[in-house]
Amino acid sequence: MSLPDMIWNNTLAQTKHNLAQATLEMQDVLIGQGYAPDNLDGIPTDVLELAKVKSGYEQSKTQYESARYDMEQATLTAPFDGVIANLFEKQYNMPKTSEPFCRIIRTGSMEVDFTVLENELPLLNVGGKVEITPYASAIGVRTGNISEINPLVDENGMVRVKARVDGSNKLFDGMNVRVSVKRSVGEQLVIPKTAVVLRSGKQVVFTLKEGKAMWNYVHTGLENMDEYTLVGWEADGLEEGMEVITTGNVNLAHEAPVKVIRNDEVKR
Repeated sequence: MSLPDMIWNNTLAQTKHNLAQATLEMQDVLIGQGYAPDNLDGIPTDVLELAKVKSGYEQSKTQYESARYDMEQATLTAPFDGVIANLFEKQYNMPKTSEPFCRIIRTGSMEVDFTVLENELPLLNVGGKVEITPYASAIGVRTGNISEINPLVDENGMVRVKARVDGSNKLFDGMNVRVSVKRSVGEQLVIPKTAVVLRSGKQVVFTLKEGKAMWNYVHTGLENMDEYTLVGWEADGLEEGMEVITTGNVNLAHEAPVKVIRNDEVKR
């Protein structure tokens, strides 16, 4: 036990002893006046207050409670289990009151903070599932649930979202991760992102028809890392099962002849 701990314990023990002694003296005063000290509720208020003053009970009680409070405040207790980080103070040194003493990191359950576009808010809800993929890919994918959606859109049209994730003692505070929100959105027509090119500020997809590239204006909706959903695709003339051109489509023109190279041909 360190010297400061011994001093605090001795002070607390002394004030506790003084309180016990004052309690006995107060009981002697009450007995001397014909009252039972084990039934304080039945003693007149003025008599009880006089007994407390004569015995020094109130003063001893105040000193004891003050010492106990100081003892509690002198001991830092983490509200949860975890590991200590950024502890730079040394034993017996006076810590800086304007700076954090240290950080406690709960490695089992961690929180990821990310932003989404405001038009994606209808797809999010507290409790929704997310997948967390650290850029340190050896750690693997972790799953979690949305815990908080900040009800404020910033000047860039972004909303902050937080999710709780099982770190399994492998995630580190401040680690960069990729977040994927998992939610079923019903039946949608989906195309690869690489199939969409911009022409005069408009989104275009080239489909393959009889060896030619066919120009199609499209309007994309939801997206993930690899794919878009299409909005109003029936009016754009697209149908499920159509072949779309995903590479070499940047400089294509309408009805330009194309040659399809299959993956197995590339390998040969």
